[in-house]
Amino acid sequence: EAAFPVMRPGDSTTLDLGIDPNLSVTYRSIKDLREDPGFLSSTSYLKRTFRTTLKLSASASGPVQVLIEDVLPISQDDRIDLSPYELSSPPLQDEDSLKLQEERGVYRWRLKLSPGATSSINWGYEASFDSDLNPVLVESF
Repeated sequence: EAAFPVMRPGDSTTLDLGIDPNLSVTYRSIKDLREDPGFLSSTSYLKRTFRTTLKLSASASGPVQVLIEDVLPISQDDRIDLSPYELSSPPLQDEDSLKLQEERGVYRWRLKLSPGATSSINWGYEASFDSDLNPVLVESF
């Protein structure tokens, strides 16, 4: 079942029909590293990197285009600096994607897969903060 919002001619919407049964998606953490400050510094670094892998079944009826959305934390504390880290490919840069990045930390990639193909993207973030802080970083929508 689905419901559409009230729309005017020319409007568009997204209808989530779920994941195609021919498409498998795996997600894993590949780096979770904390670097504490050295002798002359008081700054700690937290580096986290993830990999999302998509595989389209060889029995799929044709190529598919997939939109991947992943979330990087947004700092709500001026004492914590967050920045994207180890992005294997640049995220989308259209107006809507840039707005999502800025407002909610959502990064988007678009991949095209042919039947039997596998594709991965790596993405992550680096946080720097005073070593006296113990920030809690949440990756969620």
